[in-house]
Amino acid sequence: MQRELLARGALDALITPCGCLGPCFDGPNAVIYPDGTWYAGLDADDAAGLAEHLVSGRRLAAKISERPGTASDALEPSGAPGGPAP
Repeated sequence: MQRELLARGALDALITPCGCLGPCFDGPNAVIYPDGTWYAGLDADDAAGLAEHLVSGRRLAAKISERPGTASDALEPSGAPGGPAP
């Protein structure tokens, strides 16, 4: 990923490794900031698409994922977390 960014001249983009983003069953995962786009099910072939997102803002649509805990079925009608009452 870092090589893809360097090849595009994106010297101000940072790659920050972390141990876990939460949804390990969908991994490998990545989050692009500052827009907060979540990606899941990534592989090495996706590095160019992620670099493109960081450089141009064009998202890698095929790998976009919902942020954990924000899926529409996990929200009550009020928009509060918790889902439907049992």
